Amino acid sequence: MTAPALAALAARIEADPAALATLRGDGDALAAQLDAGDEALRWRIAVVRAVMAAPPDGDEVRELYGALVDHYRDQPARLAALRPLGDEIRRREADGTLARSMVARSKRGPRRT
Repeated sequence: MTAPALAALAARIEADPAALATLRGDGDALAAQLDAGDEALRWRIAVVRAVMAAPPDGDEVRELYGALVDHYRDQPARLAALRPLGDEIRRREADGTLARSMVARSKRGPRRT
């Protein structure tokens, strides 16, 4: 499978977010192979959007988005492409259509009292 195959999988879940359940394994594997490509970014964004359509729990959307930001941390152009997605997540959290959640991704030290 190649970049066009991943683009086709992304197009399928963009058109039908429910298809993510059957396409996720193949799509994630291809995205890992094509890590730096535009198709991999498109796939990962499509996955977040599909999960936003029917989040399994309150943390999943933020967890996926946080992982994307971490993954592309050293790529300013990719981070810029993710910014509208983050804005949409915040808007949906603010209007109540998406659960608010806080995801702690770093190791925390002991609590001080």
